[in-house]
Amino acid sequence: MGDRCCKIRAGGRHITFAAALLALGLTAACSSGPSQKELALLEERHQAMVSAEEMVTQKKAEEARLQRKLAEKKAQQKAAEEKKAATAENLANFPKE
Repeated sequence: MGDRCCKIRAGGRHITFAAALLALGLTAACSSGPSQKELALLEERHQAMVSAEEMVTQKKAEEARLQRKLAEKKAQQKAAEEKKAATAENLANFPKE
């Protein structure tokens, strides 16, 4: 569910960026060209989008690392539980004096 939310947000950023480009194109068609302020705003939004995409990549890598660590811990827990069960069985079968 969280992954879907990230995809939706990422899609929203792309839509926002595309809308900014479209708005810039429409204003450029009506005037002599984009102003420095418009270009600066577009560049700022582009940098924000790139930064957000890098953060998403980092978070996905961290999630994968944590998932691997969790799998290792679960495997260790299972091995310990099996060892505990074997020990309990051995104690139950231990000859009593």
